[in-house]
Amino acid sequence: MLKLIIRWLKTQLHKPDKNAALRRFSIFKKLSSFELYLLSNHLHKRSFKAGEMLFDRDYPLEMIFFIEHGEIEVLGTAHPSGHSVLTKNQWIGIIDMFHENIRSSSARALTDVQAIAVSRFDFLDLINKNPHMGVTILSAICESFSKYIFQLCEQPPAVNLADNQKQSTLGVPELR
Repeated sequence: MLKLIIRWLKTQLHKPDKNAALRRFSIFKKLSSFELYLLSNHLHKRSFKAGEMLFDRDYPLEMIFFIEHGEIEVLGTAHPSGHSVLTKNQWIGIIDMFHENIRSSSARALTDVQAIAVSRFDFLDLINKNPHMGVTILSAICESFSKYIFQLCEQPPAVNLADNQKQSTLGVPELR
């Protein structure tokens, strides 16, 4: 750990914090510069062409993605309307990480996508080895999920006059 701290200090003395841009993702917003540095050692750039599948439903969760540019369509039962579109500064994979480690949806790039990825194993290992960082990230995840759940609960169902069945008109909120 001492070697990591010394290496981090050298980066801080010679140039601006290159990892500060990670704070645009809500779950990293409150991390310190050193915690962002530790995280950055586990991140990988990923690119997807429009139409390319990021992953399929019912496959094991391997990566969590943080979208830098582009749009991703997510199809699955976890979304009230059956699908949603995720864009810049949003993330995908956290729910599945805490629920059976199996993908609950499929994801396809609608446009060319640039993303940052972290493996499930590395992410959980980082959280476990750095308790303060872990609590900070998990608190931010809980806050995002809480907002999402309350938005779901606040939306009244719409009545479909054609067949008198209730349908939800709720679009999935953006987890920022």
